Amino acid sequence: MIWKTIGQSVTGTSHLQSQRTCEDALAFKTCALPGGDEALICCASDGAGSAKFAAEAANYTVKTTVQLLSEAVAADGSIEEASIIAILEKVYDNLLQFAEEKKENINEYSCTLLGAVITEFTAIFFQVGDGAIIRDTNADQYTTIWWPHNGEYSNTTAFLVDDSNMSHLRVVTLRETIKEVALFTDGLQLLTLNNESLSVHQPFFADLFKWLRMATQEEHLAVLNRKLGEYLNSEAINNRTDDDKTLFLATRF
Repeated sequence: MIWKTIGQSVTGTSHLQSQRTCEDALAFKTCALPGGDEALICCASDGAGSAKFAAEAANYTVKTTVQLLSEAVAADGSIEEASIIAILEKVYDNLLQFAEEKKENINEYSCTLLGAVITEFTAIFFQVGDGAIIRDTNADQYTTIWWPHNGEYSNTTAFLVDDSNMSHLRVVTLRETIKEVALFTDGLQLLTLNNESLSVHQPFFADLFKWLRMATQEEHLAVLNRKLGEYLNSEAINNRTDDDKTLFLATRF
């Protein structure tokens, strides 16, 4: 095992009050590569609050994208931007099919998508909509891959199903070793990002990654993962956001 990973999606208090399920979703896995390397593949999604099938769309999107990415990486040992686009176009086509089968508009399957495929010397990141991907730069220092994409109006953003040509998709490949990465949905943006300085709230991630680095066994990771869920559902967090919250963290051994 090269990566230590934890991640949770937690229902927001506003959803609990309105008896809605969590419309965030998270999927991640590691994939053995030829030569002994290991790829980390992770995706998070936030279903649009206005969409009838938001939870289904987010869950399907992250699980299918991670599965298709892992198959591609296992076969080739790496992945390129063109493959990312092809995979997301397939996910789009499937969501469109779901909508047509139910005689619904595809907008009822609106969801964002954040993702990464990281191998020893290369990392490819992709994103549609808000939320953010954080990576390490130096010890206990973190930066966003992109600043969250917000739409023209407050609380609006882009979704995967907005355009079959993936015009809202951002993709970047970094030829370097990524040691730590985090993904989170927009429910945590106000706690983790400083909108005035357009910077990451460094202590938030430094503290969480400190505990993850200290875990040395599977049972330690299981405890940390449970505590992460409790933290995301704590009064301290819920006093600052009533939205669904997803947070994924990974660090190399």
